[in-house]
Amino acid sequence: DPAHQPPANWPESGTLKFDQVSLRYREGLPLALNGLSFEIPAGKTCGVVGRTGAGKSSISVALFRLVEIESGQIFLDGIDLKTLGLSDVRGRGMSIIPQDPFLAGATLRECLDPFEKHADEDIIDALKSVRLGNSGSVDDKAFLNTKLEEGGSNYSVGERQLLNLARALLSQPKVLLLDEATASIDGETDAFIQRMLRTRFPHTTLVTIAHRLNTIMDYDLVLVMDAGKAVEFGSPAELLQIKNGVFSELVDATGAESSKALRDIASQNKTTTEGN
Repeated sequence: DPAHQPPANWPESGTLKFDQVSLRYREGLPLALNGLSFEIPAGKTCGVVGRTGAGKSSISVALFRLVEIESGQIFLDGIDLKTLGLSDVRGRGMSIIPQDPFLAGATLRECLDPFEKHADEDIIDALKSVRLGNSGSVDDKAFLNTKLEEGGSNYSVGERQLLNLARALLSQPKVLLLDEATASIDGETDAFIQRMLRTRFPHTTLVTIAHRLNTIMDYDLVLVMDAGKAVEFGSPAELLQIKNGVFSELVDATGAESSKALRDIASQNKTTTEGN
């Protein structure tokens, strides 16, 4: 394999850095990412916001190398992802919960533990913690052999997202990317996923491509994108201080009452962060 082998314990902390990254989906198309630069320290939460077409979802495309970037570099714990084999990029240390979740594998067990690293009990625990396990009425181990239809089509979109969350709980990735589904899951499932992300991934760098601002107002950082570039980057409270700033405008566009509530979350979070 000509690809560089990362150290066995890589990635250890989960520091993610984009350095002047440009990406286009096909020759002749405009750049979806255009010299994008930002750095998220290990274990921090970062929301990615911007209007439709700003390039938000292209971050995951670049990160998981679904399309190779045209220029620039993406580093995870100081290692340039371009120098690695795809199996290392996708199989080690990084997970995604996509907007339209697809499940791979013939059975639930294979889907949640593709590399057979975990005991059945742990897999069942992960399923129970996302409220998908059996209540014990059926033999749990038999439950793990539940057949998956093509892509997981025998589960609803919300359930598929919860199964992806269970897989992430098992693997405890150093970087977890969530492409928020707006329409496809109900508010209660969404709120549940948000709580899990805040409580069950203490050492994970979390990047949420946010379609709803309320889910990221208490995050450590917000990356505001426009035309494939980072136009603002900082804590929500800092960005709300920018006069005529893009983030401020996005918040105010939600309406007076909602804008006030969102600003309150950001300022409360600022005080708790400063208190730590």
